[in-house]
Amino acid sequence: MTREQILSLPQPLRWVVQVVAPTGQHRPVRPAGALVDTQFVHCVPCGVESAATRHGDALRCAEGHTVPAGGVS
Repeated sequence: MTREQILSLPQPLRWVVQVVAPTGQHRPVRPAGALVDTQFVHCVPCGVESAATRHGDALRCAEGHTVPAGGVS
């Protein structure tokens, strides 16, 4: 099925079909209107997996800690 065919299905059926053949809409590279890229990283000072924003080559966790590009500090 093509993306257009999947999106034209009734909602309950579309949910089922998207599990088998995802349309790719649920995880865009950068959502429209986003100012920076984000990714999940493990922040050692916080001790948790956290969403981080990318600022050039630097990643900052939600609390502001700088995290190396590999995601482990």
